[in-house]
Amino acid sequence: MSDKQARWRDINGIAVEASFLKTFDELGGLEVLGCPVSPGVFAGDTLQQYFNHGRLDVPGRSTPYPVGVPRVADLGRAMSRALSAAPLVRLPTSFSAPWVDESRRLWAGRPVGHPVQWRGWHIQLYEREVVRILDRYPGGTQPHPGHLGDLFISLNEQERFVGEGRVAPIARPTVGDWRDIHAPILTYHHIREASALYAQLTGLLSAGLTPISFEHLVAAVEGWADVPQGAFLISFDDGWAAQIQDALPILRDLRVPAIFFVMPGFDRHGQGHMSLADFRGLRDAGITVASHTLNHADLPSLYKANIGAAQAEVVQSRNELEVEVDGVDFFAYPEGRFDGDVEKLIRDAGYRAAVTTMPGIVHNKSRMFKLRRVGVEAWWTVGDVIRAIRRAALTEQVPSPI
Repeated sequence: MSDKQARWRDINGIAVEASFLKTFDELGGLEVLGCPVSPGVFAGDTLQQYFNHGRLDVPGRSTPYPVGVPRVADLGRAMSRALSAAPLVRLPTSFSAPWVDESRRLWAGRPVGHPVQWRGWHIQLYEREVVRILDRYPGGTQPHPGHLGDLFISLNEQERFVGEGRVAPIARPTVGDWRDIHAPILTYHHIREASALYAQLTGLLSAGLTPISFEHLVAAVEGWADVPQGAFLISFDDGWAAQIQDALPILRDLRVPAIFFVMPGFDRHGQGHMSLADFRGLRDAGITVASHTLNHADLPSLYKANIGAAQAEVVQSRNELEVEVDGVDFFAYPEGRFDGDVEKLIRDAGYRAAVTTMPGIVHNKSRMFKLRRVGVEAWWTVGDVIRAIRRAALTEQVPSPI
């Protein structure tokens, strides 16, 4: 396990969610955000994680923010709305005193409201921080910044609801029984005309389907998120550069989350595949970037011929991707080829889930490393896609979501 993955798994006993790794590092990591104080949770379609000094979000379609792009939550404003506190008439000391360096002040942002008295403290909330006036030994007081995230999760459920304007969970729900999640994962490769894909996706949205992220689906299968009725997912395989040109603007315009399974070793062949910089651009646009091996390897054959080479395809592809993007949690078998040895290889490498080319729409824990998908083409009509979804549902003898 690399240093990055060790940090991802073992900070304060709570993992930093893979979706936040780059943002966590770029904001200053432990020095700025502190340790995670909760595991990742879903509030509707938004992935959230609380840290000592705030919260990071990956917004879903129900928010006004760019879908899939990690952001720092306006937790100070939420905290201000949540508190029933009396304003201070006389200030015991200046709240500006703790800003000993400019970077800390910039992280805090602007003041929110006026100083108040709460839980016996005199406090001033900022957009991303809080300052409390604390007793100082042997006498007197001094301002002390920090721990907005800790304070927010100490609120009760109703207070958090008032602050956020909606349910704000801080703990993952406990699901006793395994459950099936029904959601077609549409799989694309090439795109002939962007207008055809646009018409197809708008047709699916108008027909009542709701796009969700791959992270959302996996969390639902693991038992700590709920998916909406008519949920479906978008996936792209093989990392063709044309997918950025033709598909990405449509996904952003329609606010549709997606996952791209890519191959970091393939751009050197000059066949029109994405580069490492392209992968970073995808992630900056809110796309989930996942591994499709380094070189589109036939893993069952390679495993039998050279186990080490098969391991390199699986592990090195993720390591190279993580130079540019967040932690890579997900994998797609090239050509859908896998067997028991290959599935174990993916599990042992630390991935959370893997997708196949087997048709179907039912997902559960026993299938986490052989998730079914629905193969479609970007130039099909919306009716063609609906028929493909219905055939996949029929294969599993379950109702179609459309």
